[in-house]
Amino acid sequence: MEFHTCEQISRLHRLVTDLKRLEAGLVRPPDLMAEPFLDNWRHSARQVPCLGIVEGHPSFPDGHVIVTSEVFGYFRGDDEHFVRTRNHWYQLGEKRG
Repeated sequence: MEFHTCEQISRLHRLVTDLKRLEAGLVRPPDLMAEPFLDNWRHSARQVPCLGIVEGHPSFPDGHVIVTSEVFGYFRGDDEHFVRTRNHWYQLGEKRG
């Protein structure tokens, strides 16, 4: 239980750091190009906003349908779109119709 709490604190700290960088204009598309890619994505029903199918994720195979953690930030630059969930940055591909 205590380890889980420490892990959550560390994840939240990384999230706050990323959101501060985003707010300060320090996030650039080249910095995020190695992040997992969500294609054919759509908003999913949860008690918090979240997203869908993933590629390049360290824990799931390409094309695996996932429900991301809550979306906290959005960034668009150089015709690339990215979101920051509680746990990861993701690149966005096409939105599901």
